[in-house]
Amino acid sequence: MKWLALLSLIAANVVKVPSPVVRTESGLVRGRISDNGRFHQYFGIPYGTVNQENRFKAPLPPPKWDGVFEAVDVNTRCPQKMMGLVVGDENCLKLHIYTPRPIRKKLLPVMVFIHGGGFYEGTGSPFLYGGDYFAENGVVFVGINYRLNAEGFLCLGIKEAPGNAGLKDQLAALKWIQRNIRGFGGDPDNVTLFGESAGAVSTSFLILSPSARGLFHKVILQSGATIAPWAIQHDPITRASKLAKEFGYNTTDPYKIYKILSKHSYDELISSIKYTKHKNHITADVLFVPCVEKYIPGVEPIVTEYPINIILSGNYTKLPMIIGFNDNEGIYFAAKNFGTSVRRVNTAELLQADLEFPTDEDKNIIVDTIRGHYFSSGKDEMIMDMVDLYSDLHFKFPTVIESEMYAKTNHQPIYYYLFKYSGTFNMPKMISLMLTAKGASHADELFYMFKPHSIPLPQRYMENHMIQKMVTLWTNFAKYTDPTPRTSKLLPVRWRPSREWNPVALVIDKQLTTGRMWDETSVRLWNNTYTKYRRKSYGFH
Repeated sequence: MKWLALLSLIAANVVKVPSPVVRTESGLVRGRISDNGRFHQYFGIPYGTVNQENRFKAPLPPPKWDGVFEAVDVNTRCPQKMMGLVVGDENCLKLHIYTPRPIRKKLLPVMVFIHGGGFYEGTGSPFLYGGDYFAENGVVFVGINYRLNAEGFLCLGIKEAPGNAGLKDQLAALKWIQRNIRGFGGDPDNVTLFGESAGAVSTSFLILSPSARGLFHKVILQSGATIAPWAIQHDPITRASKLAKEFGYNTTDPYKIYKILSKHSYDELISSIKYTKHKNHITADVLFVPCVEKYIPGVEPIVTEYPINIILSGNYTKLPMIIGFNDNEGIYFAAKNFGTSVRRVNTAELLQADLEFPTDEDKNIIVDTIRGHYFSSGKDEMIMDMVDLYSDLHFKFPTVIESEMYAKTNHQPIYYYLFKYSGTFNMPKMISLMLTAKGASHADELFYMFKPHSIPLPQRYMENHMIQKMVTLWTNFAKYTDPTPRTSKLLPVRWRPSREWNPVALVIDKQLTTGRMWDETSVRLWNNTYTKYRRKSYGFH
């Protein structure tokens, strides 16, 4: 009997208890009950199809099936490099749903997360973004995968590769959610779309797209803006041509480029993208990201104009928003490019392709101004100066400009935050080997919101208080359109919307406080630079 009891205990932890069967348009779906018994998990449900016919185009409808689809695929990812190897599967257009137990007739708010990764890596699966805490806080959580790199963002302006296939994947996922989420207990009329980094950029593009109207009702933009230097292709043909050159061809003809690239597998395309010294990841010369699409008869575009023009016109979906960033965003990327030490700086190489200078003299004046602002302290070690520049140029300043335009044209409430907390789960900062740096790196907030199923972090014991804060703020916004509808011991500060130029933000640290969102001196420097020299040409010419 003792052995039988022991085997029963072992089996309870190994054998997953099935969740209720849910009917979708494609067929019946069955998932699993979570280990703690608090929610249902449905992993790897197809929402679209990609094959050779639509490899660089919008997804086709999802497959249909007979019988019951076992939704237990926890680690689907779209093709990308990981640890130097290309991993992933072309059949990656899948989503992952968490819903509180039991599934009730009263529908719950839905939160849909778009992962980051610079449009070249990442996954919406529980591998990193387990939605456990969201489901435990009374919302239906959905994580989605979308095509990355050239597969998702080859933009040639022709019917075979019109551009933004990855964004069109996201659109298809949102449409699937509208048609099917009721079966999982979710309210299709109360959907909060949120994303971090490239996910925030994607969310903002979807706000601006007529194709996405009515598919979501609130947004949260974490550390990303459409006008960041790395967030939009200004010359997509030249970018694609550089990739074709890796296969021995020198052409800017979009049809020839398509013919060349379509012959190669995703493994070959991804492996052929080369980075240069101090120019990799978001600062890379060849980075496939969203583009302004060329008008093509019969093709529905996602991005129809440069984002600044759309926001200023007011011709976009007006929604309640949360917008914010971390105080030391640049730690992760400065460390990727330079390591943990910088002794010499070539300031000119830090300028991005979204700046155009009429003369070398103009460029030299800007280079001297930037050098004087960031690198004039006389210190031998300049890594934190580089962190400040990366933070301002790639995340803070673009967010400042974009959020200011939203504030002028959107009558809905906008809440601002600044995340500064440095705790035991600031994983990107740890990976960067810069643990002594103060504050939070890019993506550090994510591990206080998600439970990665790939890493057995003792979150409940070490950082439970911060996890409760973050998840409660985000789910309150989904439920009430107000992150702090009332004060409490957990949330003692009322977080109010703001419309000032330098808005009053919620400062998220060990203690919650309020304060100004950004450093005005740095903002003025970049504002003066981009007002004069922001690249005017984009898309196809």
